[in-house]
Amino acid sequence: MINSSDNTLSLDSNTTNLGEITSKSTNIDALQSAFTLFYEESKKLEAQQTELQSKIDLLSTELSESNQRITALIKAMPAGVILLENQIVKIFNPSALQFFPFLKSEQLFAVPKYWKESITPGEYFIEAEASSTFNRTVQVIKIEEDFRTIIQIQDISQNIFNLQKSQQESRLTAMGKMTASIAHQIRTPLATALIYSSHLCDLELDDATKMNFAQRLRKQLLDLEKLSKEMLHFVANRPQKLELISISDLIHDAQHAIQALCDQKQVKLMTQPCDPSIKISAEKTPLMNALIAILENALEVSSSNQMIELNTQLDKQRCHIIIEDQGPGISEQILETMFEPFFSTGANGTGLGLSIAKNAIESHRGTIQAHNTGHGARFTITLPCIIELQ
Repeated sequence: MINSSDNTLSLDSNTTNLGEITSKSTNIDALQSAFTLFYEESKKLEAQQTELQSKIDLLSTELSESNQRITALIKAMPAGVILLENQIVKIFNPSALQFFPFLKSEQLFAVPKYWKESITPGEYFIEAEASSTFNRTVQVIKIEEDFRTIIQIQDISQNIFNLQKSQQESRLTAMGKMTASIAHQIRTPLATALIYSSHLCDLELDDATKMNFAQRLRKQLLDLEKLSKEMLHFVANRPQKLELISISDLIHDAQHAIQALCDQKQVKLMTQPCDPSIKISAEKTPLMNALIAILENALEVSSSNQMIELNTQLDKQRCHIIIEDQGPGISEQILETMFEPFFSTGANGTGLGLSIAKNAIESHRGTIQAHNTGHGARFTITLPCIIELQ
């Protein structure tokens, strides 16, 4: 006799075992597929890593070669190069030892106290030592980035010498060209002085007439003396006694010197305040005389109740001194020749004022330019300056 319930139980049991086997087989296949996928991705990742490492090795080689080339280039540079981190010396090239013989790594960097500031910011004048036979001028350029500073030091003594020589030759050439003008300038007052002196020898003249001729003779001789002094100023070379002066003081002194003449002609001189911390390393007298010469030129072309403006503008390490008048302006022909020696449109001028001013400004590494504004003329004097921290 067959028990139907037992058969049913046996069938259910076999079905359960078959399901478990099928489930395990599916899990194995999925795991095997995952391992296969992982293996393939690992091989791809390994290939990418190998390629990346190859690129890193190539870049490292190129970087090393580049560093070697840069190092060789810096070592061969005639200019000194110093790398600072937080003002501490880290590396430097052999040329830096020409300027700092005792320079060492890990020391605090500072410009030697015996280096004197030159006319131009960043330049220093080094007086000859016992072991040296000539003075030197060096240029120090700083490039700052975060806590790092790259300093370049270069000896520019020869460049300055060549510039001075060129300027001197230009002045001598100008002196050669104006020989005929000099003869003309001297001949007239000298001939007049001789006439007056001959009258003084006339015994028939009364004392009052002789005094009159003596005063005229004195005036002619003073004019000749003034001319000779201006000619000497014209051929003068570089400034001799440098000092750190304020642009504000320079303008104030020039204004004080010409104020009486402006008041006499009823011309208003307007000046804008200048920051007293803006200074220049210069010889004060020649620069002030140059500024006065430009102001006198503006005053000469100004009429009563007109105005002369003097102001300054700062452009990085350069100061612009601007003088504007309300005169008739400057003709195009005069603009080309107004700074040449013995050029003058005035009846009593020697024609050396603007030439001397130009020489004085250029000897301080500056420039002077003139142009019309539509309602007068503008002179712009540009000088290298230093902003002194308070």
